[in-house]
Amino acid sequence: MVKYLKYLFGLTVLGLILSCSDDRTENPIPNPPLPEPNNPIVKITTPQFVFGFVGEKRYAYAPSSLEQEDGSIHMWFCGNPNNTEIIDNIFHVKINPDGTKTTAKSVLQPTPGHWDSHHICDPAVVEGSFLWNNTTYKYAMFYLTNPYSYYYNEIGMAFSNDLNADSWIKYPDQIVRKTWSEEGDQDMGGGWLAWGVGQPSIVSLDGNGKLLLTYTVGDINGTRIVSSEADFSDMANYTINTPQTIVENGLYAIDNISRDYTANSQFAINVEADKIVMMRPVQPNPTEYPWKINSSLEIDYMNLSDFMNQTGSWTPIKRITPKDTGHPRNHNATLLTNNFGHIENWKEPTFYFTVSKAAPDVQNSNNNIAEWTYHIWRSKVEVIIP
Repeated sequence: MVKYLKYLFGLTVLGLILSCSDDRTENPIPNPPLPEPNNPIVKITTPQFVFGFVGEKRYAYAPSSLEQEDGSIHMWFCGNPNNTEIIDNIFHVKINPDGTKTTAKSVLQPTPGHWDSHHICDPAVVEGSFLWNNTTYKYAMFYLTNPYSYYYNEIGMAFSNDLNADSWIKYPDQIVRKTWSEEGDQDMGGGWLAWGVGQPSIVSLDGNGKLLLTYTVGDINGTRIVSSEADFSDMANYTINTPQTIVENGLYAIDNISRDYTANSQFAINVEADKIVMMRPVQPNPTEYPWKINSSLEIDYMNLSDFMNQTGSWTPIKRITPKDTGHPRNHNATLLTNNFGHIENWKEPTFYFTVSKAAPDVQNSNNNIAEWTYHIWRSKVEVIIP
């Protein structure tokens, strides 16, 4: 869940002046004027509807999308299995190259009486090699979850050897726990409770079990995204390095003046180009209903080596606004990558995002809430050189 260096598409013409000297003083030959650089036009393609439980009181949002060699796309997303009931499951749909889709199916659900008993949401899927219980799995899914009895979120993990699987095998414990040691919720004051940890994003670092894990933290110290290098090759001895708050230099809020903070973002990398790309929401949220989701998104980039060293600055590629999409709310987005979280065309990424209606078309009442209009759309950045 967008910061980018200006594309260096302009040409610089260096004038080379040859002169010879003799006893006379020559008037200097002026350099020819430099051509004006062609500023690229950055836009997005016309957004296309991908999926939604249209006509039902159900929602579909927060996709994770992986493109296969044959052009098909596996997409997991957060949805509710029953009309009007807000209980998150993770669903899967496969989108074929011709645009046809498989029937959406719930592949991961809450476990009654467990630490993940309430919601299961925000999937992030990656290919690798993950040994657990004497079985090596090819795919891992990370997800946000929380218990019925508390407000806070934590991060879980599940496994499969088939992207089309009807169900995934859960690891029994939290992979990332809340940041405070006391049992229960953390009181933030003013009637607020700490959000916890969640909204994971995963990128493979070695094609096996070594991953770059990023996720949102919300606690008494504020809201932020942290990153860790982790090794899940052997789940009996997995390791996660101490998380570090990611670089926020170069990120601007909705006014394009104030410094923004990070949350709910997805990442992809291009190792050859030494680039990491981030898809993020732009803060703050609107004050009109629905006020819990953003109106605009942004895609930014920076050098991967700088990101890993906690240095450098983000440069925007494209800010995506309601004017671009035709929807008043644009939120919970992801970048289309291969199975390892790598992106080839990092300058012109394809992305999936969630839309929503806003007041007065929806109201904060159960019969017509915004969630019933959460649908997933797709678009692509285009850079045009005039």
